[in-house]
Amino acid sequence: MRILFISNGYPPHRWAGTETYTAGIAEQLQRRGHEITVLCAGDWEDGSQYWNGYSDDVYHQVPVRRLNFNWTRSVDPNGYLYDNPVVAAYLTRYLQEMQPDLVHVTSCETLSASVLRVAHTAGIPLVLSLTDFWFLCPRITLLTSSRSNCDGVTTPWDCLRCQLLHQKAYRWARRFLSEDATSQLLMRVSRYPGLTRQRGLRGVGVDMSARKAFLRQALDLPNQVLTASTFVRDTFVKNGARTDIRLHHYGHDLSWLASYRGKTPSRLLRIGFIGQMVEEKGVHVLLEAVRLMQEDYREKFSVVVYGDLDKKPEYGNRLLQMATKTPNVEFRGIYPHDKSAEVFAEIDVLAVPSLWYDFPLIIHEAFASGTPVIASDLGSMAEVITHDVNGLLFEPDNSDDLTVQCRRIICEPTLLKRLCSGIPKVKTVDEEVDEIESLYADLLLPKECGTSRPLTDGEPQLGRDHA
Repeated sequence: MRILFISNGYPPHRWAGTETYTAGIAEQLQRRGHEITVLCAGDWEDGSQYWNGYSDDVYHQVPVRRLNFNWTRSVDPNGYLYDNPVVAAYLTRYLQEMQPDLVHVTSCETLSASVLRVAHTAGIPLVLSLTDFWFLCPRITLLTSSRSNCDGVTTPWDCLRCQLLHQKAYRWARRFLSEDATSQLLMRVSRYPGLTRQRGLRGVGVDMSARKAFLRQALDLPNQVLTASTFVRDTFVKNGARTDIRLHHYGHDLSWLASYRGKTPSRLLRIGFIGQMVEEKGVHVLLEAVRLMQEDYREKFSVVVYGDLDKKPEYGNRLLQMATKTPNVEFRGIYPHDKSAEVFAEIDVLAVPSLWYDFPLIIHEAFASGTPVIASDLGSMAEVITHDVNGLLFEPDNSDDLTVQCRRIICEPTLLKRLCSGIPKVKTVDEEVDEIESLYADLLLPKECGTSRPLTDGEPQLGRDHA
């Protein structure tokens, strides 16, 4: 099969969960003899103009085409985030050139949901993996700007207000206008790209009515929608999405386990964090929790933090400042996936203190190495972790409760061993690709019989005139 993967980014330039997942299945399919190509965003905010061409490279034998943009330079930066006519025009030509048998989209975050319409219109079997809440939430996480978790069942003004809550445009309007008048004004302003492309509104002053309508229709276009989480599926269905979203648990590239020799000896409890250094991941909650443990337990534990402190420099500096009060915390930057054995050999328990309904793949990687997990009692994390069986759960955004759970492992001599013994088997990427190949084959049958259909006149016509 000739398969095109479309994602937000791809290694080695981007290493977050979706990119790592996409790379794992793409590489395995390539090894099985399929012809795989990846299309993703490359540069995202560099260059003196919006479109800056593309670059081709090969990563682990998989050809990757990266489209280079400076998103701030487009004629409609906010609209192009979800409906991008430049990407649509490019992909139309690229599909004609490549002639893939199937398109699998693992993220629309950068290239927009226009890629779904283009593939559907071309009559190519289309698979969409829901790896986050981008279709429901422009913030991706369903975590509001006031740091509460949202169920996605919102009005356009709810979403726009959430985006603008800490912006001058909202604060200044509220100084002179009622909430209702502010809503009417800013909802009207959001429809004019000439205004919203300015700093202060760029990226946040999105026409939420148009976004919601466009993405609601886009979700109906794939032949099959997949997600690894029951919580994610139920959240999308609650928001009016199609009910035939298939639960499809992730497989994991565990090739690094071949060099894993277990934990290196240590007299300390070694707590680890691995992930993006952004506020939504709750690294500050972990650092505050271990600060609270310093007086009584400083000589009994250590903390290692893996992630890019420069991803969000302001937040990175905040973490560094917090760590000055916790001398047993060490920041170790990022590491290539094939070094995972070395990393997990020096971690006894993994902390996942996310503030949002996260479902990080790193939990399963920890399990594969026999490492239990302490995580926020939220969403998909609570699906994977059974409290007191294979890990511990704590109240989200509550450093005191996280401290309690960490202390338990230090003070209860048999707890860590018991949690290790409760860790379930981890699904491998080989097992997942067996399922993926079967799914692809089923979707290709109609095409082989000549019944693949393009978009008809009676179906929703997605897309906007950006002229």
